[in-house]
Amino acid sequence: MDSLETADQITIVNRSSEHRISKNLIRRIPYFEKLLSYDYLESRENKVELDFDEKAFKWLLNWIEFGDIFIEMDYVINLSNMADYFGLKDQLEQDCARYFRENFSSQHLPSVIPQVTSTTKYLNSGYLSAFICRYFLKISNKTVWLDYPFETIEYICALDLMIHSEYQVFDAIVKWVSFKTDSRKCHLENLLKLVRWCNLEGKYLSKVKENELIVSYTKTRTLLSLFISRLCSHDKTNCNCNIDRTKQGCFVVIEELDDKNSIIKVLDSNFLPLVNQVMQSDESLPLHFFHGKYASDISFESGRKMIRIDWKRNKYRLYDFQAYKLHCLKMLKCISDKQQSESWIVQTQTTYASSAACESAFLEVNDKFLVVHNELDNFRFLENPSALNFNLHAGNGDTYMATILDDSIYMLTNKLEFFQFNIERKLEFKKIEIRGFEVEFNFKNLFLTSKQVNDDRVIIVDKIKKGVFCLNVSTQKCKSMGRIIDCKSKSTDGQKESNVLKTFTFGFISMDSSKLYLKRKSTK
Repeated sequence: MDSLETADQITIVNRSSEHRISKNLIRRIPYFEKLLSYDYLESRENKVELDFDEKAFKWLLNWIEFGDIFIEMDYVINLSNMADYFGLKDQLEQDCARYFRENFSSQHLPSVIPQVTSTTKYLNSGYLSAFICRYFLKISNKTVWLDYPFETIEYICALDLMIHSEYQVFDAIVKWVSFKTDSRKCHLENLLKLVRWCNLEGKYLSKVKENELIVSYTKTRTLLSLFISRLCSHDKTNCNCNIDRTKQGCFVVIEELDDKNSIIKVLDSNFLPLVNQVMQSDESLPLHFFHGKYASDISFESGRKMIRIDWKRNKYRLYDFQAYKLHCLKMLKCISDKQQSESWIVQTQTTYASSAACESAFLEVNDKFLVVHNELDNFRFLENPSALNFNLHAGNGDTYMATILDDSIYMLTNKLEFFQFNIERKLEFKKIEIRGFEVEFNFKNLFLTSKQVNDDRVIIVDKIKKGVFCLNVSTQKCKSMGRIIDCKSKSTDGQKESNVLKTFTFGFISMDSSKLYLKRKSTK
C-alpha cells in the first residue's frame, strides 16, 4: 500500500481487531468527523483505539460503507449504545430501538442480559430487572425457561422477584435442572443458594425434602438435612435473606381528591397500612412497557383499567381500556407461549343483563393470564392467549366483575349472582348462594378483588359506603370486615377532602418503591 493511499485511510483498533477504512467514509459518523477535523488522532499513525462489541462494530462499518445493516438481538443494545456514543441518535439509534420494541421476547433474555448496564441508553439493567421481577412467574413457566443457560438462571433467581412464595423460585430451579439432569446437576447447589430459605413457609419445607431431584442429590435424609441447613441458616442474623420477596403483593387503595390529585394507599395482606401518599395525575407519564424500579402498574376493575404509579416523582397516570389493552398485547408478545395456550367455553345460563355485544375481564395469577369473555349466554375463557386471540376477544363492558384466587375464578354478575369456576377442572363451575346478598349491595357500587393465592377470602368493597366485606370461599359465608375511614386527607392545594373511592385491588409494589417511600417519610 503506497503512502498516499495510507494517508487517506484511518486505522481503527477495536479490542483485538484492526480495521482500515477511508477517512471520507468514516467522516459520515459525527464522532470521527470531529476527530479528523481537529486532528485528535495519534501523531503520524492515523490510528484510534476503541472498546466496543466487535460484532456490532463490524455491522456499523458495513452500514457506513454499503448503507446496509443487519440488526439482531445478540447485539442490538450494544449497537444502540455505540450509535449514541458516535452521535447517530437520529439514525441508527432509533432503528435499534424500533427493532427491539418490535422483536423482543423472553426467549432473548440470555443475549440481552449481558448487554445491559446501569448506564445503557435505550434499556438499562434497572428497566430489564423490573420487567423480569414483575413477570418472573410467567417467564419461569414457559418452555423457553428450560433452554436458558446457567448464567441466565443465576442472574434471574438472584433478583428481588415478585413472588407469592420462595417455593416458586425453588420449583423453577428444579424444573430447569431436571430438564437436563446430567449436565445441569452440577449447578444445583449454587442455584438453590439463591432461594431465600428463611422466608420459606414451613408448609413447603416438607415438599422440598420430598422432591425427587433433591432426594437423589443428597442420597440420604441425614445428608438432606445438612444440605438444607448449609444453604441458608434459619437464624436470620446469620443469613443473607435481608429482603423478603414474598411481601411485595399488596392491596392498593386509591381515593380521588380531585381531577388532579389522589391518595394512594398500600396495605399488606392483613390490611395493615404500609404507604399513604398524595400523588398528582400526570398525563405526560410515558406508557413504555419497560419502566424503572420505582414504577408500579396496577390493574383494577377486573383488569379493564390500569394505573401506572411513579413513586420517585409522586405522579400517576390512568390507563383507559384501550390503553391497557395495548399494554397487555405488549406483555403477551413478550412472554406468551403458544404451546401453553388453552380455551374453553362454559354455558352458565346466568340472568345477567348485558348492555354490550361482548366484554372481557383480564385476570392474572402466578403463571396464568386469563381473558374472561362473554358471548350471549356463554363465557369463553382463554388461558395464556396468543396476542392475536387476545386482540380478538378483548371487549369493554361492565355487566360482570371477576377476580382470581388460587385455581378458581370468582364472578359476580350485575344481577348479583355469584359463580366459581375451577381452572384446573376446565372451568367446572358452581353457583354460590349467599343469603341476603341482593339486599345488601348495589352492583354498580362494588369492587371485587382477592389476594390471588394462599387465602380463602374474596374481598367485596362498597365504594359508596366504603364497607369492606369478606366472602369465605370455604364456608361460602359473607361477613363485614369494617369500613374505610377518611382521615381528613387533603390535596396538594390544602383544600379538598378525599371523597371518591376509585379502587380497592391487589397488585405488586416493588421493595425499592416501598423503601423509597419509607426513606422520604423518615426525613420529613
